[in-house]
Amino acid sequence: MEIALVENDYGLPNVTYEHDWIHILYMGISIIFFSIQICQRISIDILYSSKNLETLPNVPSLNRYPTEITPPTVCMSYIWYLVFIWQATWLIYSTIGIFRRTSSGSYFYQHPCAMNKWCFFYTAFALILYTPQLAAAARNKYGVGISIFRYVGTLCEVIIILVVVHVSLWGNLNNYIRHRFFMDVWLTRLLYHNGLALWASVLFYESCLAITIGIIYSDFVSSSTASIIGGFLLLFGLLTLSILENIVFYNSMAFTLSPWLTFLWLLGTIVFYEQNSSSSFVFIIWFVRCLFCLTCILTCIRLCLFYWRYKNKNIPTFQSPRIYSLIVEPRPF
Repeated sequence: MEIALVENDYGLPNVTYEHDWIHILYMGISIIFFSIQICQRISIDILYSSKNLETLPNVPSLNRYPTEITPPTVCMSYIWYLVFIWQATWLIYSTIGIFRRTSSGSYFYQHPCAMNKWCFFYTAFALILYTPQLAAAARNKYGVGISIFRYVGTLCEVIIILVVVHVSLWGNLNNYIRHRFFMDVWLTRLLYHNGLALWASVLFYESCLAITIGIIYSDFVSSSTASIIGGFLLLFGLLTLSILENIVFYNSMAFTLSPWLTFLWLLGTIVFYEQNSSSSFVFIIWFVRCLFCLTCILTCIRLCLFYWRYKNKNIPTFQSPRIYSLIVEPRPF
């Protein structure tokens, strides 16, 4: 009697990894135009920093027509360099995802990375749209209509990216945890959420400045009235951001704190800048100071609510990227 030996192969099926070349193309375009913008910004600062800005128009172009809500040129450049550093960090992090494999047969940049293909499509489009604005600044030229279109259009693109990244992280959170990508959850919140929010907040401020300059050019109102209108646009944005972060989407936006850094920096430099102390529009000066004080109050409220919710585990904690209040406790049989 012969005994047949049967071997059962319980090994995992062969998994084939294939790159998404369209996704990689969008990433490459974003990196190229990001590098162009850095070179443009540095060349603008180097070119005009050695000249007498008292006799020449200030650069970039938004500061060519200063208003009461226009920050000093140097301060605006500093905040843009911070945006560039943050952008470079999350671009490098995204590029590393091309070489990371998951157990589900895909690369990390494909899934479950929150910065998906469509996010990079809109990123490339936003960078392409904004690059001519810096080129115009290098030539010290300013077109009112086209500049408003570039600023507002780029802002809308970045807001779309920010919303998609937040929704994508929320939808793929279980996949992050199943693949043990705990650190990537926090890197997504730090790099993508805060980096994109910082970019959007600077663009929003510059959009308010562009609209203010456009109103001045229309000759419908005076320069002081246009500055007040721009200040109210900024006020509307601050209140909207505070409501979204503290009430509506406080779980998803719990760790997105970079916009308040932007507004504190830009408004603070206007308030404490010596040049604005000699302005003849006293009402606008106090209006800007009230905006700065309101920004400080809203920032304190934001931090206090963050601490209270973190302590009570109503938002994700560093011990767990999940939200404790949404986890159902196991029941005994």
